[in-house]
Amino acid sequence: MALNLVEVVSDDEFAELIECEWISYETPYNGFFQLYCPTIGTGQHARQESMKESTERQLAWHKQDPTSKWLKVVDTESGKILGAAQWNVFLENPYPQGIAQEHTHAFWWPEGEGRKFASTALEQWYTPRGERMNKPHISHRRRGVGSLLMDWGVRQADELDLEIFIEAATPGVPLYLKHGFLEIDDHWIDPKVADPTDEWKKLRERIPPIRWTFMWRPLKGTFELGSTKYPWEQE
Repeated sequence: MALNLVEVVSDDEFAELIECEWISYETPYNGFFQLYCPTIGTGQHARQESMKESTERQLAWHKQDPTSKWLKVVDTESGKILGAAQWNVFLENPYPQGIAQEHTHAFWWPEGEGRKFASTALEQWYTPRGERMNKPHISHRRRGVGSLLMDWGVRQADELDLEIFIEAATPGVPLYLKHGFLEIDDHWIDPKVADPTDEWKKLRERIPPIRWTFMWRPLKGTFELGSTKYPWEQE
């Protein structure tokens, strides 16, 4: 099978791209994906309609964000997408005023407990970004076929003299270690309230506590113990 890494350049490509995203997170099931792309409703068209909404929303986010670059890996024989990744290249501090509410307000969930649950989870996820990723850098979200997608980002970072930050799911950690990343610490997304309602409890069953690892690749992937400083410790 011949694979080709290409940049996503047209709006028309997003429907297949996001369908690939949904499939990759449904099998095996990944609760984190539900925070951003929930299936709303229970009817026979619920999944299709929810996927359409998330496709339109992610396309809009991509077009509004000059740092966003989507790449896909395509089987040259069938033309099918086998994996994709979104890279964000920040040449300036993306969070000079901290994390804006627009990043953590899950407006795509219907108003109520679901939106509150998802927004609380996103606040937990974004907190380390505001504390550590507040300088020029590259960040990454992966959707399979990892090495081809990772090689592109590493080359970009080295050419631009930038570090890379990744919020890694446990299965992805070995791949990132091979590309010069360091494991910094582990975090949990686990929204809690003092007196949870039945709906909140059902949401916790649907989206159980999520463990992720904060990972960092220093400049050129070079780290020297005792001399290389973590960027969030520098003045």
